[in-house]
Amino acid sequence: MSFARTPSGLAAEHLFVQEIRVYVEGSSDRTFYEEVLQNYDCQVTPRNGREQCEKLAAALVQDNLPYVVVLDGDYGILERAHSKHRRVILLQRHSFENYLFEEEPIAQFCRDRMDSHELADYGFQEIIEKTERNFKELIILDVAHQRSKSGYQVLPDKPERFYETPQKIDFRNDEIEIYCTAATTHIDKQSLVDATTLVENFIRRRRLIDLLPGHFAFGIIRRLIIATVKRPITNEEIRLYLSRVVWGLVATPDHNSLKRRLRRAVREAQKMPRLGRGVSRAGVELSD
Repeated sequence: MSFARTPSGLAAEHLFVQEIRVYVEGSSDRTFYEEVLQNYDCQVTPRNGREQCEKLAAALVQDNLPYVVVLDGDYGILERAHSKHRRVILLQRHSFENYLFEEEPIAQFCRDRMDSHELADYGFQEIIEKTERNFKELIILDVAHQRSKSGYQVLPDKPERFYETPQKIDFRNDEIEIYCTAATTHIDKQSLVDATTLVENFIRRRRLIDLLPGHFAFGIIRRLIIATVKRPITNEEIRLYLSRVVWGLVATPDHNSLKRRLRRAVREAQKMPRLGRGVSRAGVELSD
C-alpha cells in the first residue's frame, strides 16, 4: 500500500506513521540527513525529486502540518531566498553534495585508503580555484537559461567529458568552450547580463563550488579521490562515507545553520498534536 502521487495523498502520509517524517528530494540524500538527526525520533523519507517535495511543502505551509521538508537550494541561493515556513528547510548550497565538498572529510577518506594524505597533485584550495576558473562561464550560462526557462540544457549531468586525462583533474578548455559557445547562441543578452551579475555577486562572498549542481560537484569530488587513491571507488562508498563524517569534521556557517534548523524543525513537529494511526482514512487517496 502506498500513497498516491497527489498533493492530498502525499501530505496525508504523516498521519499513519509513528515517527516525524523528514522529506528529502532523493534516496541518495538520506544518509546525509540521517546522520545529523540520528538521536531524533524521525524518519528521513526520500521523494522522487523536487516537485513532490514542493507539493508537500505547500501543504505544510497551508495547513501547518507536523512534518519537515528539505529542499535543495538550486540557483535560488543566488537571490537569498527565504523559506515560507520554519519546517520547510532550504539548503544554503545548491544540493547536499555541495556540503560534502570540504577538505577534511575528503582527505580523511583518502587517508583511510592509502598511506599518503596529499590530495592528488594539488592543494585543496587549488582545486576550488581551478573549478571556478574553468566553470564560471558555464554556470553563468546555466543560470541564465534556467531563469529564462529556455529549456536548453547547458551542463551535462556529470563533469567526466571535461577532464583532460583519466587520472588527473585537468580540465579540457576546448570542450568547455564548445559548451559555452552552444549555450550562448540560445540565450538573449539581457538574461546573460542578469545571470552574470548574480553569479559575480555570489562568488564575492561564497565558493563557486557551492553553486554547482550537486551531481556535477560530486563528480569532481569523485575524480579528486580517485586521482589520490589511484584505484576505483564506487560512488556509493564515497557518498556514504562523506555524508557520515562531514558533520563531525566540518563546522562552516552553512553546516551549522543546516544542523540547527533541521533539529529545531523536528523538535517543533514532535510537539504538535497528531492524530496517529487510529485516524479515519476517509478522504485520503491511496494506491496499491
